[in-house]
Amino acid sequence: MLELNNQNRGSGKTTKVIELMEQDESALCLVPNSMIKRSLFPKELQKRVISAKSFKNVYDELQGRRYNKIYIDELLYSNFFIAELFYNFGRRSDISIIVYGTDNS
Repeated sequence: MLELNNQNRGSGKTTKVIELMEQDESALCLVPNSMIKRSLFPKELQKRVISAKSFKNVYDELQGRRYNKIYIDELLYSNFFIAELFYNFGRRSDISIIVYGTDNS
């Protein structure tokens, strides 16, 4: 499943992702950089937050982990990275990808 949530800046996207992750211990979150991970996510959730620089980086981080949801907080990645991520995880029907971002176009 792929779900896209387009919301304005400052509308509580990260807060929503944090709430959802607190409710589901098998959920992971991708963020654009480690500064967001350290400054916005509570310490107890940071082990399930991945700073994604490339799909290979994400894939390597997720090896051996059991998860059923991946939240993406802000979609500040290249179109190629997003396409590769959706394609590779989309092939697995047991994973839900839920995106919270802002479309500035």
